[in-house]
Amino acid sequence: MNVKTFPNNQIGMATIIIAAFSLLAKILGLVRDAVFSHQFGAGIMIDAYFAAFRVPDFIYNLLILGTFSVAFIPVFSEYLLKDQRDANRLASSIINVTLLMMLVLIALAFILITPLTHAIAPGFRGESFELTRLFTKIFLLSPLILTLSSIVSSMLNTYKRFALVAIAPVVYNLSIIAGVIWLYPIFGPAGLAYGVVIGAFLHFIIQVPQIFALGFRYSLKIVSSDEGFRKFWKLYWPRIFSMGTEQVTALIVSVFGSFLGAGALAAFYYANNLQSVFLGVFAFSFAIAIFPILSDLFNQKAEREFKDVLAQTTIQILFFIIPISILMLVLRAQIVRLVLGIGQATNFSFTDTKMVAQALGLFCVSLFAQSLIPLFTRAFYALQNTIIPVVIGLVTIGSNIVITYYFTRVFGIAGMALSFSATNLINLTLLIIKLHHKLGNIHDQYLIANTLKISIASLVAGAGAYMSLYMVAPMVNMQTYIGVLIQASVAALVGILAYLGVGWLLDLAETRDLVKLLRMTGHKIGRPLNIIFNWWS
Repeated sequence: MNVKTFPNNQIGMATIIIAAFSLLAKILGLVRDAVFSHQFGAGIMIDAYFAAFRVPDFIYNLLILGTFSVAFIPVFSEYLLKDQRDANRLASSIINVTLLMMLVLIALAFILITPLTHAIAPGFRGESFELTRLFTKIFLLSPLILTLSSIVSSMLNTYKRFALVAIAPVVYNLSIIAGVIWLYPIFGPAGLAYGVVIGAFLHFIIQVPQIFALGFRYSLKIVSSDEGFRKFWKLYWPRIFSMGTEQVTALIVSVFGSFLGAGALAAFYYANNLQSVFLGVFAFSFAIAIFPILSDLFNQKAEREFKDVLAQTTIQILFFIIPISILMLVLRAQIVRLVLGIGQATNFSFTDTKMVAQALGLFCVSLFAQSLIPLFTRAFYALQNTIIPVVIGLVTIGSNIVITYYFTRVFGIAGMALSFSATNLINLTLLIIKLHHKLGNIHDQYLIANTLKISIASLVAGAGAYMSLYMVAPMVNMQTYIGVLIQASVAALVGILAYLGVGWLLDLAETRDLVKLLRMTGHKIGRPLNIIFNWWS
């Protein structure tokens, strides 16, 4: 199947910038979790910490994250093509109304803090409840700041300025780590929350100079009669309901998890954070970079190019995510121990390791689905169709409640991760079906053929990594951190080489492109690496 290769310099550079800083942010996120697990293990403190994010995250994610940008970028982009002053006026009007809504919701949440804490963690009692309540009160400061930051990020993305947007989460995670190391000893548990709020402020402030340098001028006026203003809200409100489904899913996890005993929520979120490293680097980086381009193509009525970009990006995401899923499944115990169990005086126990590794393995089943959902959802928003994702979201909520209720009763902690994966698989299936109804054939033959090649190469990689684990284990001391590190590193390297080798034999274009890139890098770094990369050709 002939798929036109869309000019990749624009997409590729944007994706590389976002992916590079996303990787750095995710690595710092792992460092953050390592610091948490070393200090607190998987117990009451971390259960309360993660549960306390539910209310502020619900407010912020509902109104802003994944909601604001998909409605704002197409409209703001359209205005920028005509006149920047009109675009500035539109942006200011939207900013003012959004901030007012956020202030009202935060005030209500603060007033209702006690019943809300009971609602998100009905199984918590005593210290767990009080810690959750304390964290929630302080965390409620961050949604307002992050709202401003996300609006600026959306504007910068429209201008196709991605660097500072990508750097912001790095600074955010650094602040949270600083909160554990320096603020917790001074302020106690509240210090952990202060680190989050300070991080939110830094997330916002580093982006401000660039948006003003690009010509943005803020106004206190709200021009509600503006056609673009009305169009934004028309796109925005349906997305609220769609995003609400994701937040309800998070609340369901918190509610059911609070009844499963100390460490259950911590294990779930530790595992989720581990898999999120790759989601952020590959899935969201591609989706964020591609969304303005898809919006432009739709505005230009370039349907063929729209399909080309969508199909090409789908395979690029799967090229990385499917082998990562398989290797993570094989190496799940080693990954958890290396990241969260570091240090001789760690409070992260062997039981904690087993809980997190089990959840991580179940997350791997749906990692490919989690990776494609942001892309396909944004494809609908680029088409300015917000109804379909809403309907799919409502179906997903209903299935999630039923599945989570049953699975947690039968499988306990593992049931939360299993229901999470099942729900994402349902979500992706429905998106694919409706996307085909909307666009027709999206180069299906190309997608199926390349996905099959990627899957075959990934299974070979997993088998190679699995055998390597048992071959290396007798050669090292598996009771030490270094021993586990050597075992995991060798197995991962064998898996990666096997994947590239089989991909090359199957004539997978992405493999050849990657090897070509590595060979070019080898030329620059030195002859030793170049010899290795030449072996593939």
